[in-house]
Amino acid sequence: MVACLARELNAFDRFLIATDTPTGSGVMPLGMLYTISHCASLTDMPAEWFICAATGSNARIYGLNAGFLRAGKDADIALIDAPAGGAKEDALSALKNGDIPAVSAVVSGGVPRFVGRSRNTPAGVRTVRVAVSRLVKDFAE
Repeated sequence: MVACLARELNAFDRFLIATDTPTGSGVMPLGMLYTISHCASLTDMPAEWFICAATGSNARIYGLNAGFLRAGKDADIALIDAPAGGAKEDALSALKNGDIPAVSAVVSGGVPRFVGRSRNTPAGVRTVRVAVSRLVKDFAE
């Protein structure tokens, strides 16, 4: 696998996970989750390395003001969890096991876009809710 070769050559920071497969919305988020899961489960490397390869590494290589949770950066957050009915209890272990994680919430531009269960991924093992919000919106949908 190319990821293993990149690690052997001490160049894993140059390994990128990306997709150019558009859908009706112009993005392929499940393609990224599947690729992260496949890479993590087929190597002895930590799952979080592959999340980094799909986020921060792309941002660094392409000079984007995104990909990192850091002050001054544009950041969208996807809260992931282990899928209900899976063999693992947390998202990183689930990815390492080859499972597609549950997407339990997405925040973009500082606004929770949805909280609960994604229509495109399994339900999570934990219930997610907004504890405090200054926005006039019910996220229980």
